[in-house]
Amino acid sequence: MAASLSPSPTILVPHLPPKTLVGIDLITFTSTPNFHGIRDLPTGWHFLYTGTTESLSLRSGGWFYVGDIDETHQNAGAVVSTAREPRGPEIIIWRWDSNTETLVPLCAASDIDQQEAMRHKANLGATWQAGGLFGYRSRVPPSVISQRAAAAPEDQQVAAQNHGADEENEQEGRRDWEGLTDRLSPKLLSRVIGDPDVDVDGRPRWMVTSASTAPRDSDDIPGLPDPVQEPADSSKVTGEEESEFSFLPIDLKRTWREGAVGRERTEAAQDRSWALGDLLRQVSESTTGDDDGRRAEAQVLGELQFTFLMVLTLMNYSCLQQWKRLLELILTCQAAIKERELFVRDALRLLLLQLKRCGDVEGGLFDLDGEEGGDFVRKLLMKFRRSLYVVVDGAGSAVKNEFAQLEAWVRDEYDWELNREAVARRGMVQLEDGEQVELDINDDDEDDEMGEYAPVIVDLGENTPDSPLQHDDDDGLDDMRM
Repeated sequence: MAASLSPSPTILVPHLPPKTLVGIDLITFTSTPNFHGIRDLPTGWHFLYTGTTESLSLRSGGWFYVGDIDETHQNAGAVVSTAREPRGPEIIIWRWDSNTETLVPLCAASDIDQQEAMRHKANLGATWQAGGLFGYRSRVPPSVISQRAAAAPEDQQVAAQNHGADEENEQEGRRDWEGLTDRLSPKLLSRVIGDPDVDVDGRPRWMVTSASTAPRDSDDIPGLPDPVQEPADSSKVTGEEESEFSFLPIDLKRTWREGAVGRERTEAAQDRSWALGDLLRQVSESTTGDDDGRRAEAQVLGELQFTFLMVLTLMNYSCLQQWKRLLELILTCQAAIKERELFVRDALRLLLLQLKRCGDVEGGLFDLDGEEGGDFVRKLLMKFRRSLYVVVDGAGSAVKNEFAQLEAWVRDEYDWELNREAVARRGMVQLEDGEQVELDINDDDEDDEMGEYAPVIVDLGENTPDSPLQHDDDDGLDDMRM
């Protein structure tokens, strides 16, 4: 039978309990008793995760790659060798551990695991024929959504149209996923997460949970153990030590070089291009071992991709904070708009794609951010637009062209007006009862140094006879006040 002779790349999840939340890339579903895995996996990065319930439960998952990871990422530097003897299509097996309620790969060091892997591979054809393998999908087909609300169409022409729409929707979803993961690499995942697990066939898997965190984002509550300092406690839940993220070091409160004073510090605080360049220099020295700026930029963009997807799939809090820090650093640069034009263009292109998919997270990505919601991104984009039109004159800029697409999309989707000059800041508003009141929009006071952000005069204390501010003549006092 064709299924047993030439199976497609497949991931098997034997013994998975029914009604378990399962997610693969950008799609989620609830497992059925007959669900045993996913077939037809396309080449590239994938993230498979599970949760005991659809919400309010710990989620855990793993990153893995379909295809030859060495050839695809030879420039990025693979951390594990996947070079092996030629074999058939990839059959990845992660079995369910009922003690930890997580999926774990079969281990090459265990004879029992090796025998189990051989048994599952030998029975793959029968499992496929019995309908136990679901075909890979990048998103829910539109026809399925419409059939949930109404009866399935009987007309063949309508069915054919739905099939065409499904195929177009699927291809768009795969392009989106590729755009969201094309900067990931084994080196980046190992830097951020740690060394991967290796299965019976030598394939690496990088494990992440919704509780994984970076030290700077963990809460230090007196009397309670620190989850980062004492990871052994979390192993009781996940079955292994909790991941401690090693994110890129971003300090938005200090964006100038050491020893800078006066105007240099002020300008570096307003234009964070120096901080971005310094971060890229550190990345080049620590990860690439050379001065290849494009590779360092790929690491930053890759971390922007990783953190966003971990929020989207696992609702990981620490990744949300790092995603915001990366965005704030990039979008508050001015000189870098010209000096690192391709990097800024790629960052804007990635942000637009992420915003298009942020509704995939349960409740919406912006709702995870407390009361601020999307105001954080909107205000950043408004500031960036002002810098962009100051730095870049005329048309022909790759950054300006990319930003124009982003600006048009957020205006249509969220009704965000990023041009500050197009919005009246003060005016009279008539209430329902006919009374007119003056309305003042002060959400940009920080930029204009108004309101609570206005400069203040600080009293350094009373003048004494010995004080250098004490003068005998009024002219001297007038000079000091000027």
